[in-house]
Amino acid sequence: MITAGIFLAAFILLTILVLAGAFTTLDLRLTDYLQHRGSYGQDLGLGLFAYLGSIEVTLLVAVMLGFALFRGLRLLAVLPVAFILVASGLEALGKQLLPIPAPPHALNRFPEILPALTHNVGFYSYPSGHVLRATVAYGLVLYLAERWDLFGENSSRLSPVLVVATFLIGYGVVYLGWHWFSDAVGGLLLGLTLLFGLIAYLERKRTVNPGHTQALD
Repeated sequence: MITAGIFLAAFILLTILVLAGAFTTLDLRLTDYLQHRGSYGQDLGLGLFAYLGSIEVTLLVAVMLGFALFRGLRLLAVLPVAFILVASGLEALGKQLLPIPAPPHALNRFPEILPALTHNVGFYSYPSGHVLRATVAYGLVLYLAERWDLFGENSSRLSPVLVVATFLIGYGVVYLGWHWFSDAVGGLLLGLTLLFGLIAYLERKRTVNPGHTQALD
């Protein structure tokens, strides 16, 4: 929980700086830099990667984790889905309470041939829900793979894939003009807060009640 508290403090500090306008110039310059070196192929590729942070895909991942890993353990089975929903709720609350303008629609590079699912670029964009959900969902997969042997001997091979995927989601939402860089960092920090809070709870269950790990068999 100490680690979760550190990330929460970092998120609060970042939020204060964003509200004070400390990232305005950096956000504009970075988005301009990324988009001026882009291409339609990048639009398509990063548009597809952005789906991995959508509420539809992350909820599906959470449901699969709940059923596959925590069979018969009702509370643990609903935790992944609950945390994705909490993450989405915090995203919505943040955008209501923190009036930080989103990038203008002129910067939106998401290809029209791809379905937008439930994502719409709104008036406010802090924090990034895609990065927030991706951090929780794929960070949880990574933790379960390493500590609960979710994928057996192949777990170590999954780690770099999940880290790169989460990075590309963050890169993608900035490149596509959905979010500013500060939105993505805010989503990452808030996601890490939730992730480490959940990990602390699962570690306690794993240590105090080792029988829980038998659900993997």
